[in-house]
Amino acid sequence: MPSPSAAPPSRKPHALWRFSLAVYGQPGVEPACLALQDRWATHTNLLLLCCWLAADGRALDKRTLRRAMAEVAHGQAEVIAPLRRARRALKLASLPGGWSSDLRKRIAAVELDMEYLEQCALVELAKSLPPSTRRQPACDAARTSIDRYLDLLGVPAAADGRQHAATIVSAAFASSSVTSAARKADAARA
Repeated sequence: MPSPSAAPPSRKPHALWRFSLAVYGQPGVEPACLALQDRWATHTNLLLLCCWLAADGRALDKRTLRRAMAEVAHGQAEVIAPLRRARRALKLASLPGGWSSDLRKRIAAVELDMEYLEQCALVELAKSLPPSTRRQPACDAARTSIDRYLDLLGVPAAADGRQHAATIVSAAFASSSVTSAARKADAARA
């Protein structure tokens, strides 16, 4: 049995993380992200990365999206997805004395830590990108990047996934609080 260890390191909020929390908290975003994840195997952090970089007018090309997908593939497949499956399975488990709920909460906390670490890697990848030569309006850049990402995953153009993506993009740039977070993200990247 593993021995208890010291407290885990704390999350230091970075621009992508702050932006993601602001966007994910907007009405309709969480269900849209979960629907895309469950139906089309998207990664929410990649959808949010597309929007975060779009706040600066940057659309990602397919090569960069493939790099980002490769960056998160191992952690998603080997750690995050199994944690998610375990957390969801515990909803159906009949464990005594509130164990099911407690375990789900603890697994969700580890899952969130892993999502944070994945974003840290994506921030490093974003820092390594050459400067953008063509700036677009934020919504256009986000739509372009997310459409390319969905194309790489084989999501049909007429699929409901495109509507979910539109919900995320709309929420990312419609609210003044999210726009403020985007501006802070821009300043952090500068």
